[in-house]
Amino acid sequence: MKTFTYFAYFLILLLFAPSFAQKKAPYFELFDEDGNTVKSHSLKGQPTVLVFWGINCSSCREDLPKMEILYQKYKEKNIRFFAIVMDSSSIDEIKKRKIQWNFTIPVLIGNKKIMYKYRIIGVPITYILDKDMKIKKVLYGVQPVQKIEKILLQLLKNEKTAKN
Repeated sequence: MKTFTYFAYFLILLLFAPSFAQKKAPYFELFDEDGNTVKSHSLKGQPTVLVFWGINCSSCREDLPKMEILYQKYKEKNIRFFAIVMDSSSIDEIKKRKIQWNFTIPVLIGNKKIMYKYRIIGVPITYILDKDMKIKKVLYGVQPVQKIEKILLQLLKNEKTAKN
């Protein structure tokens, strides 16, 4: 009964809470796969893509290689990418999965705090943040590369316009 009550509360919060669009991304402090700490405020200044995923997620297996294409294309254009794993802290398991699924996007180790702050109720979920850490888009599930690329191009265009 207690579990059901928490689930119902979480569902109500999710459904009736204000939208994340145009809000500042919640703060996080996570370890990367090399043991270094990554703090969200250190990402300010560049657009960032956060892909929440799971080790045993079949949709993530489809999604991450697509994200890898965008990562390779846009990492030199000052867009950062991080794949935040939500169901494992085993570095060996994470590195094995990166090889199996053919992606090199830097991985951060997720936790319950970030799951709650970013409303992660399933994976994959992708957050696209602007240079000021404002949430520009939240994408649920596997998305076409063209759709994500269109969002990234618009973000870069807005960044360029803001500089001029």
